Amino acid sequence: MQRRLKIGIDVGGTFTHAVAIDVDQMELAGKAVVPTTHHADEGVARGVVQSMQKLLAEAQISPDEVVLIAHSTTQATNALLEGDVAKVGVLALGTGAQGLRARQEANVGTVELGGGAKLFTSFRFLDTAVGIDEAKARELLVQLRDDGCQAIVAAEPFSVDDPRREERICELARSLGLPATPTSSLSQLYGLRMRTLTAVVNASMLPKMVETAERTAQAVAQSGIAAPLMVMRSDGGIMDLAAMRERPILTMLSGPAAGVAAALMYERITNGVFVEVGGTSSDICLIKNGRPQVKHAEIGGRRLFIRTLDVRTVGVAGGSMPRGRSKLVDVGPRSAHIAGLKYETFETAKIEFELAHVQPRKGDPDDYIALGAGGGKASHALTPTGASNILGLAQGYSRGNETSVRRAFESVARSFGTDAKTLATRMLELASKKVAPVVKALLVENKAKAAEFVMVGGGGGAEAIVPFTAQGLGMEHRIARHAEVISAIGVALGILQDTVERTLLSPNESDLLALRKEAFERVLRMGADPSSIEVHVEVDRKDKRVRATARGTPQMRSRELGGALPSDAQLAEVAAKTLGVEIEALQPLSTGGWLRAYTAEKRVPALFGLLRLVRTPVCVLDAEGIVRFSTDDAFALRIAPTEIESTLSSLLERFSTWGDAGLVLPEVQLVKPTQTVDLSGLIEPAQLVALARAEAASLGAADHVVVLVRRRD
Repeated sequence: MQRRLKIGIDVGGTFTHAVAIDVDQMELAGKAVVPTTHHADEGVARGVVQSMQKLLAEAQISPDEVVLIAHSTTQATNALLEGDVAKVGVLALGTGAQGLRARQEANVGTVELGGGAKLFTSFRFLDTAVGIDEAKARELLVQLRDDGCQAIVAAEPFSVDDPRREERICELARSLGLPATPTSSLSQLYGLRMRTLTAVVNASMLPKMVETAERTAQAVAQSGIAAPLMVMRSDGGIMDLAAMRERPILTMLSGPAAGVAAALMYERITNGVFVEVGGTSSDICLIKNGRPQVKHAEIGGRRLFIRTLDVRTVGVAGGSMPRGRSKLVDVGPRSAHIAGLKYETFETAKIEFELAHVQPRKGDPDDYIALGAGGGKASHALTPTGASNILGLAQGYSRGNETSVRRAFESVARSFGTDAKTLATRMLELASKKVAPVVKALLVENKAKAAEFVMVGGGGGAEAIVPFTAQGLGMEHRIARHAEVISAIGVALGILQDTVERTLLSPNESDLLALRKEAFERVLRMGADPSSIEVHVEVDRKDKRVRATARGTPQMRSRELGGALPSDAQLAEVAAKTLGVEIEALQPLSTGGWLRAYTAEKRVPALFGLLRLVRTPVCVLDAEGIVRFSTDDAFALRIAPTEIESTLSSLLERFSTWGDAGLVLPEVQLVKPTQTVDLSGLIEPAQLVALARAEAASLGAADHVVVLVRRRD
């Protein structure tokens, strides 16, 4: 049988990794690496193509075996960091009071991108008292082009309610050879200034990003691959080139998002902290109940109407260099890569190292510790990767030459009056002090307990940071399979995802159902199997916003798996272990479907052991034995789809509470045969019942639904 392969390509700061995943076996079928081509005429696109061609050759992959190809990109992020963006012309529309507002809020001026980089804009205004005067609009667009603008933004107050005038201006701009963005295409939220700023940042990337997309697509087609070409988004999903050509801003931070996608789809983390460790920095993201945390992106300290994964970066990693003259005082942020030094860990030549101090970059402290050889200049770095080898924590990709590592650490330890193990321990303590507070903050912010979460390490430097940090926090940990190419794997397995966000002062049932439908259809148009699409709807009472996020896969994962699935008995063993009970105490709530729910009665001590309380923990597994959801206490009930409305109404009345802001609904999850549905983002009983009714509508009479209800803390 012919293999079915997904190719994922991750564009990193130093290297571009390509992998092929056999979707029937969910195993790595090949990998390749080339230097990232930042300075090529084609930019990073050349490295994407080179890595793909190298992968096809080395793994002996036939183009007709490829069912999907996707890549992450640093182009959008690098463009913003370096100010390598196009000048943008803003044409604002309006009349009367709204015209005054448009003149004030859509004229964003020079946009600070951070680090001294800037995005320049020019502004014009078109009065629409009698509609769009197309001759005048063309005249203003030509003026903007003559000002040096290479892309256009059309901005009008309340265009989210009627985008037609913005869209017409963009059509006129494109007829003049100028790529254009209407503010309403990126966000359905009110707030013209932030919407315009978001559109300006997007438009500034259009000329180069579109050119890169075309070149990449052409090269893929020339290779004989007919499979769809996708691009990684900053929220962990992937999108097709048509969507990327319109909204390149969605690829910001797609590199860190790729690792998180792998944590979800390859490592199948349900409750965990994913730490992707490179050579210079580490990216940290919390995953709760199978869903990564998200936030609004920022540029130059100003928020955008674009949601990204809540990935927090710290300046310490596998290649970070320690500092100090008589004792260690810090580790990082400079790394061996930045200083142009080799890792002591992987040196194979017999070298007698000597302590040296260097200043990696002008303006840096001059007490960074390095290693010289025989009185020569510094050639190697002392690194956390080496420290993890000294302490026996590196057993995989980070494991190096034992003799070289020992000599390196002993030479520095002698100068500091200590031994190699003490020095290595101190290095990892300092490195951990940068990672651990971020992990703690994420756990606290998301009301999560460290003991119930696993720390998973990805990236080539994972073993240098994750085991020691996890031990200090009292967390279980593991290193991801093929950790060194985990981001490329995440790109290959990325989910199709999109979010619709709208300002609604008092959303009713029809508003929520319409928003849910729009999000569903967006992902469906990307090519997702409709039976795989899950839609999560949230209502933000404070900001008067409603958000619907749809996620799906090109085909159901159950159809991608080869080999035998776990038996019912094996699934029960996993459930019992997850719930912390004996298998005899397990109570199956649903059987036979792709998703299985289990509960049990569990007595737990309270008041220093004086009392024992009864808890009913619940977990949901898929047919692979992967935990998709778990909670330490919930009310669980199996019902027929026709009972959903009456049952939920009764349970909401029973489990709702009253707080300072009024009625507080419980957390509600529905477990369908193939999907979980999180209804916990809703704030009104009618909203929750309406969406539950819509979810149950697709089920047949023989199906069942498990309702999970939990009072909020």
